[in-house]
Amino acid sequence: MRKIGFLAGMLGVVAVLSFTLFNVFNHDIPSLKCKAFSRTTIDVENGALVFSLAESLQLYNKEGMMQYEGYVNSPNGKTYLERTVYLSQGVKVDKTTYTYKIDKIASSPLDTTPDETFNQMWLENTSDNQSVTLSLKEIRKNMFTFSSPYSPQFTCVVY
Repeated sequence: MRKIGFLAGMLGVVAVLSFTLFNVFNHDIPSLKCKAFSRTTIDVENGALVFSLAESLQLYNKEGMMQYEGYVNSPNGKTYLERTVYLSQGVKVDKTTYTYKIDKIASSPLDTTPDETFNQMWLENTSDNQSVTLSLKEIRKNMFTFSSPYSPQFTCVVY
């Protein structure tokens, strides 16, 4: 009888330890560097905005950055876009979803795109400039779909 109690106790300890270890290791955000090229058209009141961009996503556990570089065609003409969104305090929400605090959005000195135009594209990722939720799903080895709750964004390849 004592052996059964001892074995049941040991089994309980192993179960609790396994559950704890699974939860601790399951909450890490993987490091990832991937790049994609996209062409997006957004209809606005006075015409269409066409974004032709190279997009880079870099995640380093709880920090990261999103970089956008390319051209924007608008009714007002063609502009150059080069912006970096700095992320911190990443938290894993579920198996493929992560939320980050937006530290800042920095423009390159070469960027000639008005903030209002950039914000039209940026609103596809988040409703504010405080946080962003990203969903990453591996569709093939080293290939991910990246999306936000508001819209699908792009398919990127790890580099």
